[in-house]
Amino acid sequence: MILFTSLFSLILFLPGLLPQQILSGRRCIEPGKGQFLILVGSSGLFSMFGHDHVIEAKEISGCAEILGSDLTRSSAELTFPAGKITVLDPKDSATDRAKVQQQMDTDVLRTQEFPAIRFRSTGVRRAQSRDNGFIVDGQLTIRDRTQPVAIPLEVAPAGDGATRVKGEYSFRQTAFGIIPVRVAGGAVRVKDEIKVRFELYLK
Repeated sequence: MILFTSLFSLILFLPGLLPQQILSGRRCIEPGKGQFLILVGSSGLFSMFGHDHVIEAKEISGCAEILGSDLTRSSAELTFPAGKITVLDPKDSATDRAKVQQQMDTDVLRTQEFPAIRFRSTGVRRAQSRDNGFIVDGQLTIRDRTQPVAIPLEVAPAGDGATRVKGEYSFRQTAFGIIPVRVAGGAVRVKDEIKVRFELYLK
């Protein structure tokens, strides 16, 4: 359960776009548009009795400094407030969701001690498999532990001067010092690998 995650930095570096198509300057995440989901699966001997969790990271903030004449010299940073990472689990009762939320806040993310998750881009490269695909390299920090990440995504114009960034990637909780949650003596446990799926907008 974590996230992490992020990634609009790419917009800045798009080698496939001409410099005049992207103006130099500061471009920031549009509040209230798009979505950033964290998908958590279950494993273990009795994993069929567990269930997957759907979690959303809200109030993500961040901006990109774009250099139109040389997009590879652009940069971006994002911040995810840990206390705004919310358990959705639409099939569960409000009581069950509250229990999962409490465990995530106190045991997994430890939001009081580590209030923010951060991403900082370090570079971008073109994905050979898709014309509009890119891989953004960066540093992801969760619970004060930083790990390198490579995030594949697609970038496209969204109208009204905005740019849509869409992608999906996975990471392991243990890489950030997080022990996956276990119940029933480990017969049911949360998978170490977490999938992140996002669609966000910069303007």
